[in-house]
Amino acid sequence: MRNGDDDRRFSGEVETSHGRVVPFSRIVLTGFMGAGKSTVGGLLSQKLCWAFLDLDRYVETFAGATARRIFASQGESAFRKLESDALALALEGADTVIALGGAAIDATENQLLLSNNPDALIVFLDAPFATLIDRCLVQERGGEAPYRPLLHKTEKAHERFLIRRLLYQDHASFAVDVSSRSAEEVALFILDTACRRQS
Repeated sequence: MRNGDDDRRFSGEVETSHGRVVPFSRIVLTGFMGAGKSTVGGLLSQKLCWAFLDLDRYVETFAGATARRIFASQGESAFRKLESDALALALEGADTVIALGGAAIDATENQLLLSNNPDALIVFLDAPFATLIDRCLVQERGGEAPYRPLLHKTEKAHERFLIRRLLYQDHASFAVDVSSRSAEEVALFILDTACRRQS
């Protein structure tokens, strides 16, 4: 977890739709593919009456092309540069819930952006690798899955998972085990934990 996080003070206080006060100006959700970042982020934004920004979708809007097309025509490095630029812009906004792509944590530039953003609550959505892959495959079969280059490269995906899990932990204010919680339960847990930590 981020050093000194328990001593952080956020710049503003926002009352949720449930009447609770949360003393921060943005929430950033991290985690591997299948963790539910976009779903939980949408629920949090509703409860806080904040904007919601899915970073992958933001990059696509920013670039005027889908992630799949950017990977195919310009390569992954071009997508990652766009991702870092988009994250920097997103972190300038207030009253926003941001869901990062699973690989965003790989870039040192993005790690620094998160570390140097004291008004952000960074939450790692954690679950076992097998659980996350199963969720992704169910989404894919249902035709609801975003572009996931590693989904069918299990060995490589597992290697990335092990490396990223440490990075997610190192750059998070706290982690939430999402393996047996619904998205609604995860969202409420995040709000409750945030309020307790800052009381």
